[in-house]
Amino acid sequence: MEKLIPVELLERYINGECTAAEIALVKRWYQSFEYDDDHVSGMGLSEEKELEERIYNHILLKIGHPASEEVTITPKPYAILRKWYTLTAAAAVLLFALMLVLYKNQENKMLLAADSGSSQLVSITNNSGQIYKVTLPDNSAVWLSPNSKLSYPGIFGGKSRNVSISGECFFEVTKNPQHPFIINSRSIITKVWGTSFLVNDNDKSNMAEVSVLTGKVSVSIKKSKNSKQISTSLEKDEVMLYPNQKVIYLIDQQILKPEITAEEPALQIWKRVDLSFENKQLREIVPVLNTKFHAHIKITNERLNRYILNADMAGFNLPDVLEALKKSLNINYEIKNNGIDLE
Repeated sequence: MEKLIPVELLERYINGECTAAEIALVKRWYQSFEYDDDHVSGMGLSEEKELEERIYNHILLKIGHPASEEVTITPKPYAILRKWYTLTAAAAVLLFALMLVLYKNQENKMLLAADSGSSQLVSITNNSGQIYKVTLPDNSAVWLSPNSKLSYPGIFGGKSRNVSISGECFFEVTKNPQHPFIINSRSIITKVWGTSFLVNDNDKSNMAEVSVLTGKVSVSIKKSKNSKQISTSLEKDEVMLYPNQKVIYLIDQQILKPEITAEEPALQIWKRVDLSFENKQLREIVPVLNTKFHAHIKITNERLNRYILNADMAGFNLPDVLEALKKSLNINYEIKNNGIDLE
């Protein structure tokens, strides 16, 4: 690896302001990393995904998105996604250098963000046909289904951890009894007393649902759209839910209706299971996934049937498995109606 070059030179290179000699210098520096350890290739699939999300969220916070600004996740050519996971050391160092440039250019905004604290909001809308995972500041995880939206503060401050959603989101919440986790959606308030559950509440339906996979949550009817003060304690009008239970809120009747959901289809894909495949073709793997997760996965491209996979997927849910297939086999997927198409 050659000696690091000035960040100012990289900034000029990005802006197209370099001379021919400077361009040659940057390219020679970039190529010098080819045989260096990239610190990425040896990572597991879950570690790579977590690193990607942390870098992405870190950049969002550092560049100081205003509260009204949203980040929209849209479909991208899969080659671009796969390329991220096969970074050479040069690309890794260049990414770090670009982050330094962002840091320098946005220094004033960063100071403002530090002062604003929890008032700084990050809003993410999933306009893709896939499930998108977000890691929150407290390391809780949220998976956004297509056409769903999540808003959360850059820093969780105060007595509770408050987020807002629209659409369908699955949560795995980091336990912190001193700071309850509260979800504000269109028509209901969900308070978290446990870990993993599914919330579905959007403007296109006349009902809302909360289903619990593990732990416990409580659900209450939202009294006012403009209500900002939400009690962090359990109120008498809240419905408490435990594993394999859900509640349906009928908006027209303003009724919370509890149900038992031992085999709730919407929850099955979120169950974590242990899977291992050794020299298995994709045509053999898909039936296993459909059985394990009660899913409806189909292969839409005949050539994918012959793809071979070697993988240990201990503790994976179905979205984790789909991400692993994307990275290892260079395939894509799209959620259509109640099924998943592998492309």
